[in-house]
Amino acid sequence: MKKLSSNEVRKIWLDFFKSKKHHFLEPVSLVPVNDPSLLWINSGVATLKPYFDGRLNPPSRRLTNSQKAIRTNDIENVGVTARHQTMFEMLGNFSIGDYFKKEAIEFAWELLTSKEWYAMPIEKLYVTVFEEDQEAYDIWRNIIGLSEDKIFKMGRDTNFWDVGQGPCGPNSEIFFDRGIIWDKENIGVKLLKDDIENDRYIEVWNIVFSQFNNDGQNNYTPLPRKNIDTGAGLERIVSIFQETPTNFETDLFMPTIKAVEKLTDKRYSIENYFNPTPEQTQINTAFKIIADHVRACAFAIADGAFPSNKDRGYIIRRLIRRSSVYAKSLGINKPFMSDLVDIVISTMGSFYVYLKDKKDIVKKSILDEETKFLKTLTKGYEFFYEIISKDKVVSAKNALLLFESYGFPIEIITELGEKENIKVDFEGFEKLFEAAKVVAKNANKNKAVWNKQSKILTELKVESEFVGYETQSTIDSKVVFMFANDVEVKTAKSDEVVQVIFDRTPFYAEKGGQANDTGILIDGDGDVHKVIDVQSGPNGQNIHTVVVANKLKVGDIITTEVEESKRLLTANNHSGTHLLHATVREVLGKDATQTGSYNDENGFRLDISFSRMPTQDEITKISDQANKYISKNFKREVYFCSLKDAIEKYHALALFSEKYDSTVRVVKFSNVSSELCGGTHVEHTGLIEKIFITSVESKGSGVYRFSALTTESTIQEFLEEQFAKQKSEIIVQRNKFEDLKKVRPSKLIELLLKDIDSLKVIEKNFVKMKEQISEFKGNFKIYQKTTESEMSDVAIEEYKMLEPVDNKIILIDEILDMNMFKKISDILQNKYKLLVFEAYNEKLNVCVISSGDPKISAIDILKGNQKYEIKGGGNPKFAQGKIVKTK
Repeated sequence: MKKLSSNEVRKIWLDFFKSKKHHFLEPVSLVPVNDPSLLWINSGVATLKPYFDGRLNPPSRRLTNSQKAIRTNDIENVGVTARHQTMFEMLGNFSIGDYFKKEAIEFAWELLTSKEWYAMPIEKLYVTVFEEDQEAYDIWRNIIGLSEDKIFKMGRDTNFWDVGQGPCGPNSEIFFDRGIIWDKENIGVKLLKDDIENDRYIEVWNIVFSQFNNDGQNNYTPLPRKNIDTGAGLERIVSIFQETPTNFETDLFMPTIKAVEKLTDKRYSIENYFNPTPEQTQINTAFKIIADHVRACAFAIADGAFPSNKDRGYIIRRLIRRSSVYAKSLGINKPFMSDLVDIVISTMGSFYVYLKDKKDIVKKSILDEETKFLKTLTKGYEFFYEIISKDKVVSAKNALLLFESYGFPIEIITELGEKENIKVDFEGFEKLFEAAKVVAKNANKNKAVWNKQSKILTELKVESEFVGYETQSTIDSKVVFMFANDVEVKTAKSDEVVQVIFDRTPFYAEKGGQANDTGILIDGDGDVHKVIDVQSGPNGQNIHTVVVANKLKVGDIITTEVEESKRLLTANNHSGTHLLHATVREVLGKDATQTGSYNDENGFRLDISFSRMPTQDEITKISDQANKYISKNFKREVYFCSLKDAIEKYHALALFSEKYDSTVRVVKFSNVSSELCGGTHVEHTGLIEKIFITSVESKGSGVYRFSALTTESTIQEFLEEQFAKQKSEIIVQRNKFEDLKKVRPSKLIELLLKDIDSLKVIEKNFVKMKEQISEFKGNFKIYQKTTESEMSDVAIEEYKMLEPVDNKIILIDEILDMNMFKKISDILQNKYKLLVFEAYNEKLNVCVISSGDPKISAIDILKGNQKYEIKGGGNPKFAQGKIVKTK
């Protein structure tokens, strides 16, 4: 059999399907865009969901890709099993309503067995099918010509792909028999038939025949458009061609393992697979974990996810920490992972060329995280030895604490326990850990599911032209199709809500981060219908959601009017998004990567992945530079061209997370901003008037959201509203202290109160206004503490002059609060055996403090008050409560 490198395996796959008229899809970012149901891109098909569920039209009905993916639900198995990786690469071919079972199976067999391609020995290949899928069985048996002993009918658990709701269907898997050397007990095909985990029969291909729709209640109906979804793990196939025991001995990981060997006196042993020893197995596991984790971290950071304490960032942090722990077991006690990034890039960079441009930011992010964690790791070891010296056992709770707080994997904890002859409650840890995972899963669960395919929309071929680039207001349009609740209708009556398609429309459908247009329709009778939503259909038509005024029918000629003010403000904000994105990259550098945006008539937001929060000076520079570009009144340029020309000729910024058609639209403002975009924009930047950043906040996982406004009037309205809100809060504080002025006038408070009337809207920089108000509030807190201290001092001097009655002193005050009284009592309780404090204010508090005389109980006195019914509690030395009512 051929000896192929990983790059050759990938290239042959893609070349084969290109020869079969499949459109090649460039790999996209590991960070999902506009898909809150996913933390990471976790499969080759995950990026194609809008094509499969009918939301978007694919560039071709035949697609192929090689897509990186991350799965983190079983990190603990990485390095322990032969074929678990955190990040892996899926080779795929897909049919969106084009070919189906016969062609998909024929393609698979030709690629695997043809001498021109992979040339795998036919006698080494076995197949499984769903037990109810006789059609697939017959294709394998009668068309491909496999013998019956090579085809196994399997159950639903292994051969039916179902996500609970949405497209689903049976699947057929292809396995490669690596031979008896990987099957010491010579169990043979029983391993395959009984679905026993093994290293002999390796799955190399999985074809999903997506032919049903699950309504979420396990009711299955045929899909109007059947699809093929194929996945093949690159790492698995490479291990077969390179005849390695596991995926880790392939050219994808061994260069990294060899680099780690140079940092330690330990060595990785391939022979350990066949003749394992506990010690060498632990050493091999450490090498494999490091090689896997550094690769995953390098790609994740390059794609815009940075180490942090939640979501994706937490996963990256955990991988780095896990590597550091295992490195320590190899005797590596210094930061080292960042140096391995060069090896990862040299291994993967020929296909993922962008890694080279991201090298510096990846290395810096990993080094910073490693350096910080090594300090924590030292504390973790200290905590471990503190536990075992005290408890002589590591409880489940402490094991979980070591895992979550110090990054110690349970296997390392167990290993340390064995060395110290200390028992670790492994089973208890497993239960706690599973419970913690359930909590995390429920907390992050998103109920978003794949949209049900609409038979009407997927099969609808009526022509509909978008003319909204040319006009922003009124045109005459013909109603060519209507439907409601997925049923075609010819006529709609008053107050009904229907979806309408016109032969041509000026209404922009929501996409690309831009909100949809709204507006009205005026029919021949003068009735006015409302357009409340516009979405893009799978075949390119804009679908208008319309509230019918009186009557609407197919064939009507309608005057369509876009709500002009909303369209213009949205265009301002969309163009503002482009300019702000350009200046963000100018100021922060090209490592600042857009991960999402949204704009409508109310403003816009821009999400940027970056290694840290931008400083206030940087935010100011970004804002100032964007407004300089607005003042230059650059003209908007629009070009329709190929993706290659867009990038090379017009220097358009293309995002790894996006899919692009064969013809793209470039929106360009001078040499400042050039982006691929289908949205509506201003003709000149001067129409934006001004960009005003209202906030920059962390969204977790190294993503920072810029929120902003455009146009002078919108900004002025916002500032006045915010100023009124802040001023109101300050006045509340001032009023709270009016009575204090009677006790002790203060120059400080008079000065601060004067500032209330002098605060004006600071239009140049809202952040400065917020800082000034924050400083004002801070000064007020200082004043509050100073005043309380002064009042307490005065009160103490006054109360020291009082003579006790029956060994107690009763303090009654309308001004002092409980905190002040506690300070007074600390000083006076040595002078008096009993202090009783009553504050006659809105809180009506009572506090009793006893000097410690066993005959005098503070709680008894509080409960036995003859004058008031008091709700509260305490003990013999201290009790406090609130007066409920007078007795």
